[in-house]
Amino acid sequence: MSATAFFFPGGKSLQYSYQINDIAREPVIAPFNFPIMKTEEKLASDINEALKSEPYIFKRQQDIVDSQTEKLTEFMLLVQEIRHAKSRMEESKDLVYRYRYEPQYQDALTDLTADSTTLAVLIESFRTQYSFPLDAGHWSSLLTVSGAYADIVDLQIFNNELLQICKDRWAEGTLDIPKTDVLSYKVIVEQGDSPILASPEDYHDLESAWIAVKKAITILYPDENDIRRKLGYETIVEFMKPNLVFDKITTERRQQSRLDRVPKFQGTILKNERIVDANTRIDDEILLKLNSLALVVQKKEGTRKGWDVVSTVIGRIIIIAVIVSFFFTFLFLYRRPVFTDWKMVLLISLIFLMTSGFAYIIVLRFGASPYFIPITIAAMTLTILFDARIGFMGTTSMAILTGILIGNNLDFIVVGMFVSSVAMYNVRRLRTRGQVFTTIFALMGASLVVMIGLGFFKDASWSAVQMDIMYLLMMSVLAPIVTYGLIGPLEIVFKITTDLTLLELLDFDHPLLKRLQQEANGTFNHSIVVGNLAEAAAKAVGARSLLCRVGSYYHDIGKITRPEYFAENQFTGFNKHDNLTTVMSAKAIKNHVKEGLRLAKEYKLPEIVSDFIPMHHGTTRVEYFYRKALDEAEDPSAIDENIYKYPGPKPNTKETGILMICEAVEAAVRSIKNPDVFKIEEMINKIIRKRINDEQLSECPITLDELKRIVGTIDDTTGILPVLRGIYHIRIEYPDDQPPKPDPDMPPSAGI
Repeated sequence: MSATAFFFPGGKSLQYSYQINDIAREPVIAPFNFPIMKTEEKLASDINEALKSEPYIFKRQQDIVDSQTEKLTEFMLLVQEIRHAKSRMEESKDLVYRYRYEPQYQDALTDLTADSTTLAVLIESFRTQYSFPLDAGHWSSLLTVSGAYADIVDLQIFNNELLQICKDRWAEGTLDIPKTDVLSYKVIVEQGDSPILASPEDYHDLESAWIAVKKAITILYPDENDIRRKLGYETIVEFMKPNLVFDKITTERRQQSRLDRVPKFQGTILKNERIVDANTRIDDEILLKLNSLALVVQKKEGTRKGWDVVSTVIGRIIIIAVIVSFFFTFLFLYRRPVFTDWKMVLLISLIFLMTSGFAYIIVLRFGASPYFIPITIAAMTLTILFDARIGFMGTTSMAILTGILIGNNLDFIVVGMFVSSVAMYNVRRLRTRGQVFTTIFALMGASLVVMIGLGFFKDASWSAVQMDIMYLLMMSVLAPIVTYGLIGPLEIVFKITTDLTLLELLDFDHPLLKRLQQEANGTFNHSIVVGNLAEAAAKAVGARSLLCRVGSYYHDIGKITRPEYFAENQFTGFNKHDNLTTVMSAKAIKNHVKEGLRLAKEYKLPEIVSDFIPMHHGTTRVEYFYRKALDEAEDPSAIDENIYKYPGPKPNTKETGILMICEAVEAAVRSIKNPDVFKIEEMINKIIRKRINDEQLSECPITLDELKRIVGTIDDTTGILPVLRGIYHIRIEYPDDQPPKPDPDMPPSAGI
């Protein structure tokens, strides 16, 4: 967390951190002379004015005029050659027809072939060099005309007329960039030794030049049917290039020089001048002076050396440690497993550090709105990866920390905590994709409420409130989307299992559940029922109900290896244990734990799920075969109890403890003949008492009161009894006689 200290501004500059409409806590007197910086709007206006005052520079390029003039003349010569070739080919055709019965026929045919080839070569050259549409009627007429049309389109005259129109535009001057891109009031046109300073409107750009060409063509050829109208315009568009070329490098260099001379400050505050009195509302003018003072103080602090720097850093670290200690004290007292896991502490620290880093960059570096700080993303990430309590405590610390970092911004702290709380409430239990959209709309509503409230409270201008609302609405849309994108990589890197992963494991198409269903169907059905019981019990005590259901589905996957050794999978009446010793039978039963862990590793189940496999039995005995061994032994004291015990470990979370109880309850209740509510409740209490007396729940953070709620009552909606009521269709009966008393040989109920 000490890295966060480097994002914080100096301590003295924070004394002058206020917002519009805040009330000054104490009078502020200028400790030295300092300039008043301009507002962002004023500075932007001055910079814009400086840019407009620096003329854009253009160079008149005569070589462009000469080059394009030559190209236009070459074009007309090629057209002339095509027309002559066409004329010769027509003459050759006539001769071929005339000499078709004469000895000269073959010579005439050879001449026609040669003339046709020459024409084809010229046409291909035309197509290659120019983009004019030869299929269009006016171009086809120009290239192939003879007789009357040849008199109308005299190429020499036509060429001279088009050249004159182009030269007129070049003489006026045509810019090579649009006039809308010229931001300066004036332009400089360099032509030889005498540059011209003029308005951009005195010149053409290509668009306006073409309009002028169109007008000149229309005047020159007034007849609408004159093909020279289209031919002339399209030809000029092809050959008339801008002759005023923008000198971008020189212009930008001169612009930068002018911008460097734009003053960043306006006016001066003298030493001992009063800036604001205590209990005075901060307006725009006062805020500008205070921000100017804070900026100068911060720069002075940046030049300090030695102990001054060290003391400042130490002070920042202490303040940060005090704020963050709220959160880590909570982890130490109420989330000890998270506190003792260095990877989880590293993840949380990175979230804190990234939030502070974004606050520094967004607000202190770029001067953007503090409502772009992604504190809502951090809050949702903590909630999804851990739980809502960790998310809330972490967000509270981050909001206070970030609010101090950006200048004691109380508004941000209030808005950040409120909006983040709404976000955490919506993602505290992820079940469907639709929650993304629900969260977005909830955040948008919360943003509107809190910003309107702040606006009324501080009597802020509606335009300022609108801008803040817009920023928050943008973050309301982005935050849930970004958060959902982050969760996957964080799960993989830090090996955290969120509800999103657990939901994927609930899919019956998961390869491991598919195998369990096909190869050990009885165990699969048993796991489903246990899952229902465990989920209801978890809801009763506020544990992770989804994790309990997933753990129940996978707790007996080891039975896939030898399903026939377990009663729920024996459908033929043949029991393999009849041919085994009690030791071997116990070993075969206990082996499903070892095989379950192997399969969990093979199928890459999360550790939090695979923990259910050994813990649901803890270190209990394989009771049936242990009792059988005692009955068969000549000396019962010679029986080694450890041979019949599961390897453990004992349950160490509420969820694994709940599964241990529910798994035993499901198996025991199936053995009750004519089950009713009293028999079932007594059986549940008997199992729980036995687990307590065997110290199987000694490492599990479940209280006696929570054990009562896990059992539930027949009228409850949570707990084990309501689920069993539905399974066995138990009706509530109130007999005249009292229910049978508990077995006197059983251990005391221990508060169950």
